Amino acid sequence: MTLPAPPSAPATGRDRAAARLVAAPERILLGLVVLALAAGLWASVGMHTPWTVLPTAAVGIVLTWRIVPTPVRVTAAERRGALIAVIGSGAWALAAAVLYAEYLIVVRDPGFLTLAGLWLVDHPSSDIPASGAIEAASVDRSALADASQAWNLRDDQVQPQGARLLSALIAVGGWVGGDRGVLVANCVVGAVGVLAVYVLARRMLGPLASLAPAAAVALSVSHIGLSRAAYTEPLTLVLVLAAALWLWRGVEERDGRVLALGAVTAGATSFIRIDGAAFAAGLLAATVLALALTEGRRSRRVGAALGVITVQGAVLYAGYAALWRWSEGYADRLADQAVMLMAGYGALTLVLALWVLSWIAGGDGAATGARDMLGRRGAIGAGTAVSGLLLMLASRPLWMTAHRGTDNSVDEFTNGVVESFQRAQGMTVDPTRTYAEHTVAWVSYYLSWPIVLLGILGFGLATTWMIRKRPTWALLLGATLPTSLLYFWNPEVVPDQLWAFRRFEPATLPGFAIAAAVAAWWLLGRVRSAWRVRARRITAGAFVVLPLTTWVSIVPGDDLPISAATPVFVREMGGAYGQITALCDVAPDRPIILAGTSSHFGSLRVMCDEPTVLALAALEPDQLVEMSAAWEASPVVLTRDPSWFEWTEAPGIVVSSTVQQAGYTLQAIPRTYFERDYQWYAGIVGEDGVLAPVAPAGETASEVTSP
Repeated sequence: MTLPAPPSAPATGRDRAAARLVAAPERILLGLVVLALAAGLWASVGMHTPWTVLPTAAVGIVLTWRIVPTPVRVTAAERRGALIAVIGSGAWALAAAVLYAEYLIVVRDPGFLTLAGLWLVDHPSSDIPASGAIEAASVDRSALADASQAWNLRDDQVQPQGARLLSALIAVGGWVGGDRGVLVANCVVGAVGVLAVYVLARRMLGPLASLAPAAAVALSVSHIGLSRAAYTEPLTLVLVLAAALWLWRGVEERDGRVLALGAVTAGATSFIRIDGAAFAAGLLAATVLALALTEGRRSRRVGAALGVITVQGAVLYAGYAALWRWSEGYADRLADQAVMLMAGYGALTLVLALWVLSWIAGGDGAATGARDMLGRRGAIGAGTAVSGLLLMLASRPLWMTAHRGTDNSVDEFTNGVVESFQRAQGMTVDPTRTYAEHTVAWVSYYLSWPIVLLGILGFGLATTWMIRKRPTWALLLGATLPTSLLYFWNPEVVPDQLWAFRRFEPATLPGFAIAAAVAAWWLLGRVRSAWRVRARRITAGAFVVLPLTTWVSIVPGDDLPISAATPVFVREMGGAYGQITALCDVAPDRPIILAGTSSHFGSLRVMCDEPTVLALAALEPDQLVEMSAAWEASPVVLTRDPSWFEWTEAPGIVVSSTVQQAGYTLQAIPRTYFERDYQWYAGIVGEDGVLAPVAPAGETASEVTSP
């Protein structure tokens, strides 16, 4: 804990530099959060430009800069810990950027999120004009002006799926570094996520001990893989941990400014994920509970609690309103879940607000009375119950097998996907299996079982200490446990790795890493003092080495006896950028008819910036003529199957490309990758609807066989 310096000891330049260094990790975190909030704000009103986002972010950083305190007195350990954290996270960002993903073909979420980011680089709104594609597609039911799920029409605009905060943020990278800046931006987010773990852990552990959980997260295959592509989870991790940090500080320091910043950050989770209310609810309940258990003037605590409830709720519901405006089709598809989340959050808000108002008449005594009644034994019992619950969830593979239903089209589709994965891996075919009983084991894939078991102990200790010693431990529990328990029981996801672990990246992964460090250092406190220094070094090394052991698998006698984690060593979708840019260069400045490959619809519409129609079946020459008339221009047809159309002569391949992807693996980290070959043909629609082949242009093809 830093102490004010005596008047007789004026700060030197070296002292001031050390103090700024100690404050740097949290200020870097603050800078990214404010930039993300500014980008998300302007994207939500369709005014996302450098002239709106960057000045807003600059003003926000200036206004909040002093919220992060500069310590007056700094210890050598604080200086060393901050230096290692800053340099380490910077090195991590550079290493991740070396193999940034080229996720530009829409197979899963990072595809449309990246493309939305590319679009927002040069456009203030994420709505993409159809530009005559609706009229052109009207010639046949198999022709579409959008593409299933990922791209949906709203009036005469095509809307990418999902919330906009991440896409708006990575678009800022495009203003700095062009297309590559967009592709690399999430690597920076992942690095700041490592700092967020460090800064939050620093509230509970020493400045050096808090490096251990940060290292464990940084070296986990999941954090590396999910940060290289435009997954929303690393930024969600940043928001959740930053909110927990500032709410924790606001409660302990009795600072309304810090509480407001934490409340805004927690509410902003709805601007990035449709399940943002689940994260925000845990943070809100924890904050109110911590305020109820904290000593201090009752009127101040009531005002602080009501302020957090109001600010966080306003921001959260604004995020859902923005989701419905900018991704109406997606919001409508998941309306049942979204409405349930919003209603649940609203009910929680109402209950908490009524309880807080009752504090005026002594209603907070319900919390303090329960704490006093529990006493030391009761607090230990509560902690034991939390750890016991997590152990029970971890033991489920011994006594249950989870299945999904067959009642709707989504379940049937998922069952088919799972069956294909099972057959590919030579597993027993049981397509309705969700593998939900293994969700705690999934965490061990990335952190290892020793860290998971220590984390289970650590959550129990945090519960005990919240009751007995420090109410703000509730913020660690509220930030990480509610969504962890929810998704441990029912992850509602296709269960292949790395995809399925997305559910656990924002809160569970850092939560277990921090809780494990808390438990480890608690155990170290019980080691004989003569051995303690060496034991601490060994423990710190274990938090580095254990996640590294998951990078390599050694299975003697297997087809691949030694294999490595592909999310670490392979560029995801390497070759996709070259393929799409080559397709755009085939016949520039023409409308596009994409025949048969929906995964490339958004890729072509965004990167070529030309109106695009997706044809899911062969089109007749007269229909192509009608499409040309609708556009008042001769479109180019791009297809991988030339037999769909009539040609003036046999077409040649204009773009040949190989794209790498990590394998789809059940019950393990992916350790293989596959290469998907693409061969594209192109033709210009003639006056009679017959295609004139575009001649291959030498090295137009994008050949990518290794990163």
